[in-house]
Amino acid sequence: MNSKEFGRALRKMKSRTVIGLTGAVASGKSAALDRFRELGAFCVSTDAITKEVLTSGACYNRISQSFSPGVFLKDGSIDRKKLAKEVFSDKSKRKRLESILHPEIIDRTLALIKKSHEKIIAVEAPLLFEAGLEKCFALTVCVDAPYRLRLKRAAARGWTCAEFKRRNAVQIAAEEKAARADVVMGNDGSLKDLRIKVDCLFKFLSGVDKNDRKRR
Repeated sequence: MNSKEFGRALRKMKSRTVIGLTGAVASGKSAALDRFRELGAFCVSTDAITKEVLTSGACYNRISQSFSPGVFLKDGSIDRKKLAKEVFSDKSKRKRLESILHPEIIDRTLALIKKSHEKIIAVEAPLLFEAGLEKCFALTVCVDAPYRLRLKRAAARGWTCAEFKRRNAVQIAAEEKAARADVVMGNDGSLKDLRIKVDCLFKFLSGVDKNDRKRR
């Protein structure tokens, strides 16, 4: 499934509000997604799906045919760190991997959404704009934070400065992500501050959803 088909499928879900949640590397997307989940939204992490897809038969076979033996461990499994280093250092390899993974990620994301019963759905998609998915969602939300703060957060995860810069460089600039999003959540304060912002948006969307149902 491609992005256009994904968008058409989501637009058919009239009784649901599907949010596309994005942001630059280490901006706080996962923290925002966790809060949406706590509030009762159905949440999907495309990062988590990617890890599953990497071990699926069809994708594994295509990766093994397209990448060097160096990205595999001795037991035959994919070494995600080595694969990431290879694709973040070579644009052509990154595009090749994306062409293998993205259709399957979209398929699995849609399957999860269809099984859900919640009215508000949040899909965390780091490459939302890069993959041309912005028109698929009822609303796009960008979690934004200054470069130095994101670098500090990445270091706390155990990333080297070089690793952060490689990952950051392959994405659209944080400023552009924020400019293209419908809603921007600044995340240069505490976790509590970010959670309050998510609470406000969720409350607003819940009110809109109720009003829509009343009009029907």
